[in-house]
Amino acid sequence: MEIVQSERVGLVVWLYTTKYVNKLKKYGLVHYVSRNMNYAIVYVDRQDRESLTEVLGKLHFVRKVENSYQCELPKTFDGVLEQVEAMNSSETKMEHIF
Repeated sequence: MEIVQSERVGLVVWLYTTKYVNKLKKYGLVHYVSRNMNYAIVYVDRQDRESLTEVLGKLHFVRKVENSYQCELPKTFDGVLEQVEAMNSSETKMEHIF
């Protein structure tokens, strides 16, 4: 038996009130709820993202639905230190010129 792992993406669901946040559980995995800022992070399957964005946007307690781009950010920082050092050295060269 082979387990197929589907690719998940995050949605930022801005709410009018967090009173109805339990109703979001039937649409996906509710990962985080901010009661102070009135938003929730919901993870859904990638192929269902557009349809669920429309469905969630029509709920009476949802203000706005946005895509979360955290999954698209790089997870490794290979070569970043060298880039920062190169930028710093070029800035110091520019300071010596002026």
